[in-house]
Amino acid sequence: MKPIFSLLISILLITPLLATAGEHAKWSYQGAQGPSHWGDLSPEYTTCKQGKNQSPVDISNAVDAKLKGIKFDYAMLVPENIVNTGHSIQVNIRSGGAITIDDEKFILKQFHFHSPSENMIDHKSYPLEAHFVHANDKNELAVVSILYQPGAMDNLALVPLVNNMPMNVGDSNRLGAKDTELFERNKTVKNYFNFNGSLTTPPCTEGVRWFVMQSRPGLSKRQLLAFQRAMKHPNNRPVQPLNARMVTK
Repeated sequence: MKPIFSLLISILLITPLLATAGEHAKWSYQGAQGPSHWGDLSPEYTTCKQGKNQSPVDISNAVDAKLKGIKFDYAMLVPENIVNTGHSIQVNIRSGGAITIDDEKFILKQFHFHSPSENMIDHKSYPLEAHFVHANDKNELAVVSILYQPGAMDNLALVPLVNNMPMNVGDSNRLGAKDTELFERNKTVKNYFNFNGSLTTPPCTEGVRWFVMQSRPGLSKRQLLAFQRAMKHPNNRPVQPLNARMVTK
């Protein structure tokens, strides 16, 4: 499994568009290359249609399992840049972010955004979702999801990202430490949903640990429109069947 996860890290950290092996492997969120066709675009993407533990999901009837807290150590985030990959707006992180789950440490590699949200709660979609992608020393992935709800005021943490938003595919802008300092936190979070899932983009590989935060910060309409203008189209994969999985909280 280790070589596979090494490949996944490369896919996540560069761009899905550049990481594809050829013209046949290109994918999108619309038309003949959209989510309902991903599994047929390339043998590499078969899991997108055959997998049984796919993400995102509609979270409802979560079982109270008294989960241990997630220890966030985002003490001093050092970002690299903010990139318009054509599939998302992505902030690449050089250093300074980690989470600890069950005494296992995962390092923050990047975070990116989907609008509308991919995961849902009780059949409700949200205007924006952030995925914070982490990897441990075995190249296993853990994704922390934050769902944003409509608000009257600007979300202060998002202001520097909106101000540096690359509007065209392939564009990127450098970020400084101050641009991500409001994402910094050093605390243990206990209110979250947990399930086993997959990447929400091709190759849809499974074995990803998902942690969806129960707190839902707000963002202004102006900020939401900035993300939507940069993407130029919705970039959410539809929710997938839970099958035999259980969502805990």
